Amino acid sequence: MAVDKKELRKEKVKESIKEAALNIAEKEGWNKVTIRKIADEVLYTPPIVYEYFKNKEDLYRHLVKDGFDKLHSTTLSSINDSQTAEEKLTTIAEIRFDFVTQNQTLHHMMFDAENPEWQKKEFIKSVKTIHNIVENLLIEISGKKEYLHEYFFNMICLVKGYTYFHKQLSNTPNSLKKNIFKDTKDFKPMFLRSFQRFINSIKKEA
Repeated sequence: MAVDKKELRKEKVKESIKEAALNIAEKEGWNKVTIRKIADEVLYTPPIVYEYFKNKEDLYRHLVKDGFDKLHSTTLSSINDSQTAEEKLTTIAEIRFDFVTQNQTLHHMMFDAENPEWQKKEFIKSVKTIHNIVENLLIEISGKKEYLHEYFFNMICLVKGYTYFHKQLSNTPNSLKKNIFKDTKDFKPMFLRSFQRFINSIKKEA
């Protein structure tokens, strides 16, 4: 099948627009993003941007949907039948940690911002499959279905807590950190050790 060069160029322009929007949002916040600023960043005129996105809200929706799709597909492609239940659960947690710490602005847009009803639907659609997988893994590891919701909540809090403080320290000047985790590279190994302790705490007796 021949490659449609025109379509490839259009897709490249579309991706550059989305990337520019995220770059501006990371520096100034989404409220400061404008079609004019995006056009200036990608060296196009505003009418070109409008050829790909109806308005700023339409662009926002595409970014959020892309984020959920990326997180979902990366998670599913990273676990396989050769892994134990513990390995699968750890992989899922590690992927979430990496996604949050490497895509802070996008993650905020996906989960933390005050988004309308469509965002909630994208969220539910994206997490439903992963949620079921995680619940089944927690039951397999613990053997205690009656504590499922507690274990699930514990896992979410562990991921959320580490990624929250990673974000806070990433945005804190070194002069203010003093002796508290001067280097955020320490966070991931520490998170994985904590996650392993969580798994050990719920494991059923052999």
